[in-house]
Amino acid sequence: MASRDINSFMQRPEWSPPTEPRAFARIRKIFKTCDNPDCRRRRLIWRLWQRSSEGIRLQGRWYCSPECFEQIAQGEFKRLCAAPETGRKKAHRMPIGLLMLSRGMISDVQLKQALNLQREKGGRIGKSLRDIGAATEKDIAAGLAAQWGCPVYPLDESPESLRYASLLPVTLLEAGRMLPVHLLRVSQTLYLAFVEGIDRNALYAVERMLGVRTIPCIVSESAYLNAIAELNSIGDMQTTVFESRFEPREMARTTRSYALRVGASEVWMVRSGRFVWARLETADGPKDILFRASSNS
Repeated sequence: MASRDINSFMQRPEWSPPTEPRAFARIRKIFKTCDNPDCRRRRLIWRLWQRSSEGIRLQGRWYCSPECFEQIAQGEFKRLCAAPETGRKKAHRMPIGLLMLSRGMISDVQLKQALNLQREKGGRIGKSLRDIGAATEKDIAAGLAAQWGCPVYPLDESPESLRYASLLPVTLLEAGRMLPVHLLRVSQTLYLAFVEGIDRNALYAVERMLGVRTIPCIVSESAYLNAIAELNSIGDMQTTVFESRFEPREMARTTRSYALRVGASEVWMVRSGRFVWARLETADGPKDILFRASSNS
């Protein structure tokens, strides 16, 4: 998918192709064809002039009216609701406790103690190792990074990383326990940090929505929680969250209503975790809608 200008962090190219003559641009706009195959106005010549000023793009395709947009959006929401909630794969990976043991980070006795504690109290082995004093938070982060074959990002040492967090809704960051931490502008590459392991579906969703390449990394839990607390103190006025379960038809109708209200020119949708994320591109910047995906949609 072609990359898009996601915000002011991205560098705009210095060169752009020459623009076409205004007359040709106007003609092309007037005779633009709706991408809805069931559109009733596709061949109505007398409506061409009217629809030239209407319409909205969805997933990169243009639809001539709110009705066409809603019809296609419903099918897209249905497809996204049926997608898997998470993309973590753990079965083929060495458990973090054994990995840390093999690297000499903990002893065999400490691992057994942590496993016994985990059986008694539940939770993750990393927490048990910390509770018995066998490992620090940084040790656990390093073990996770080795387990997933990715780097540890020093979020505590890079406070400027929070400027990239606004690329995603805070609700998504909390649900996925993830955080955008760095953006390479020239290559349009975004480093997306996780706390508990890499979610491949989340990486794909961010790539689809922002038009960037993503690279996963690991951050410590305390650094992540501090960042989320700071983000929540600022507030997220550009995101509307629906925690109640909506059917695809309701999602499409709601998105259409919001798009008309804010004058959106384009809408993109992806599935990220338990949410279906719709981003509305407006003249005042992007506005996000998060729907709680219905598992039986």
